[in-house]
Amino acid sequence: MNTLQLTTSIKKELWEYKKIFFWIPLIIAALIIVAPMFIHLINGSSSTAYWLPRWQQLAELEQIEFFSRLVYGFVSVLFIPFLAVATIIQFYYLLACLYDERKDLSVLFWRSLPVSDGMSIAVKLLTGSVIVPVVFMLAATATLIVFIGLAFILSVVLSLGYDISLWSLWAASDIFTNLLSVWINLLPYILWLFPLYAWLMLVSMFASKAPFLWATLPVVVICLIEVFISNYFNLDGTFISHALAEYFSITAQTVNGYVQANQASANFNLLPFSVISEKISLAGIALGAAFMYGTYWLRVNRSHS
Repeated sequence: MNTLQLTTSIKKELWEYKKIFFWIPLIIAALIIVAPMFIHLINGSSSTAYWLPRWQQLAELEQIEFFSRLVYGFVSVLFIPFLAVATIIQFYYLLACLYDERKDLSVLFWRSLPVSDGMSIAVKLLTGSVIVPVVFMLAATATLIVFIGLAFILSVVLSLGYDISLWSLWAASDIFTNLLSVWINLLPYILWLFPLYAWLMLVSMFASKAPFLWATLPVVVICLIEVFISNYFNLDGTFISHALAEYFSITAQTVNGYVQANQASANFNLLPFSVISEKISLAGIALGAAFMYGTYWLRVNRSHS
């Protein structure tokens, strides 16, 4: 594999979608940082009077394990808006990446360059499935660093101005461990959603118009037909609908079932990683690989249409 071709192709994708890849996470980070500061300025002294007793209580109790979990909860909640928007951006990009270049005929230009179709598809899959969430998670991490800096300033002010010491809690906060616990969820998340990513790319390569409808309508129609047949012939249940719901759904019952089954060895911080990993299946990866092969075949044989 030519490393220069790979890096150049990735830079091309980032350049074409730089507005959504870079400006959107920057805007989200700015809003998350500014919002609490703005609320504090509006409330003024009442906000200080509300929080001081709570900081005092937290400093006196020194509940190390509780504070560590509190930090992990804060880090996780901080990442949620970034990952939610990143998921939307992923779906948009994967549906548009091959469709747009066929629509404006730029695919003819890109295929004239010394970059294989396999490389082009692999780069688009890498960009949509990995680079997009990584960019948003980096923005979330930078936002967390800003909050850590603000928390340090707050600790200094509380220590010097109000004789409230939070320094013992800093040592037990496990900030970097909790941050790493959030980051490692990315790998099972990508593998879990790989069949969906591959399906979106196949639709992007196949659809002549309205790729979003092509991505959703066939699945909905197949599920409706299956439900109709199941009800008409009084069958026990539906296979495709049940398989999709079972694969993509993570409910409270799923989480509770995992906790009960692994109660002795379950790690609170690794719970999302473990639950998502349980959803990954060889059948799903094989189906995703089939979709990717179909995307490659269409790119080679029908990229002009």
